[in-house]
Amino acid sequence: MEDQKSAAMPEEVNILVLDDEESIRWVIRKTLDESGYTLHFAESAEEASRLVESQHMDLALVDINLPGDDGWTFLQRQRKIRPDLLITIITGQGSMQNAVTAMKLGAFDYLTKPFDIDEIDTLVERAVQAIRVSRRQPRDLAPAIHDSAQEEPIIGKGRSVREIYKSIGRVADTEMTVLILGESGTGKELVASAIHHHSQRAGRPFVAVNCAAIPRDLLESELFGHERGAFTGAVERKAGRIEQARGGTLFLDEIGDLPLDLQAKLLRVLQEREFQRVGGSETIRVTARIIAATNQNLLDKVARGTFREDLYYRIGPFIITCEPLRDRSEDIPLLVSHFLRKGARELGLSPRTIDAEALRVLTEYRWPGNVRELENVVKSLMIMAGSRVIGIADLPRNVLGEKDRNQPGQTFEQSVLRYWGATIQDHVRENKSGLLQTVEAHLERPLIRQVLMQTGWNQMKAAHILGINRNTLRSRMNTLGIRVPPGGRSRKRDEGR
Repeated sequence: MEDQKSAAMPEEVNILVLDDEESIRWVIRKTLDESGYTLHFAESAEEASRLVESQHMDLALVDINLPGDDGWTFLQRQRKIRPDLLITIITGQGSMQNAVTAMKLGAFDYLTKPFDIDEIDTLVERAVQAIRVSRRQPRDLAPAIHDSAQEEPIIGKGRSVREIYKSIGRVADTEMTVLILGESGTGKELVASAIHHHSQRAGRPFVAVNCAAIPRDLLESELFGHERGAFTGAVERKAGRIEQARGGTLFLDEIGDLPLDLQAKLLRVLQEREFQRVGGSETIRVTARIIAATNQNLLDKVARGTFREDLYYRIGPFIITCEPLRDRSEDIPLLVSHFLRKGARELGLSPRTIDAEALRVLTEYRWPGNVRELENVVKSLMIMAGSRVIGIADLPRNVLGEKDRNQPGQTFEQSVLRYWGATIQDHVRENKSGLLQTVEAHLERPLIRQVLMQTGWNQMKAAHILGINRNTLRSRMNTLGIRVPPGGRSRKRDEGR
């Protein structure tokens, strides 16, 4: 295996690590030291620039926040001087804007701290393969540079969201047609809008059409427009959505619901870049970029003959997949925080917060309606909650009931991890003590109460089952605030006679 790896590598690979944090440099050194690469380290952009000038570097891992010139400045300068140098941005500030900017400036990749060691290994292996190709066939990798001050519309820091950020950065400044896949409510239109706003078309219209929401007999006119008298009710000429998006972006949501005859007309739009209004003979040039989206499996529809194969390959040269919220639960706390702030602005309410237990339940729920459902639930909670702190009692029944239905046959240990995983992580990260007492206190009350209820509030019997004496049980009941209901009091008195 060692011989195969060294044979696959270029003769020498020089890697520059530009980061002012000693701990990051140490981790990367330990990760790559035995891989056969030559490592160089710098703490400032100026020092790194001198290394690039004096030696041939193949790959650079560059932090954004640096003393003096920042990582962006280093990236832009080196893209002009050394376009063959592969630069990966590494940063502790994982935002959509940073990821998109990195890819648009020509970065090879983008990593957020804290990163996984395996991520560094995988990235360097990919870079080495790219270096081999570039040495055989050099090419300029630098794309055009554009800035955007748009507020981030896509919230998340998980791996799948970071991949979306990078895809947006790679495709935004091209004219390529994009197909966005994902379940309803996963934010497909937000991705399309982000592509538009990070492209050279940002100052032009972004026009969205939901192909499933418009009646079939109106959809053709809605897309292509019509001439006066083209059909009953067409009292004047009307420009369609394709025409309205002139110079901008046309977003066709739920394209899988487009009827076959309109699929043929859309194919001509994509192939010939022209169309005619309904009832018209004038040929109109298409200047809009087209982005499509669907929650359906288009290849299945192609196999069934309900979606044109040629259209599928026309709309899908570049595919972005939006993962369902249940597969990126690590983003739910960020989304909840975002929707609480957004809801306060839109609804004119005072700021709201959510307690840890309620947030844990929201994180465990499977969200069949995805991000859209989460936003609606958070807004409803802000209105309905009795206080400024949203608690578990405020959550809707379907969210509370989902936990048990979706976890059949789980072990007690799995249950503990589901309910206490975040708390355990907090204690470990902050080196806090008292975790066992905290967990015991939360488990003891429902345990004692359930045993009392199932023994008909017979304290002698309940104490025996719990393995404690009756005085201890009474003491714990007082401490935990467990009150005997009226029906149990007489039974307790009878017990003592």
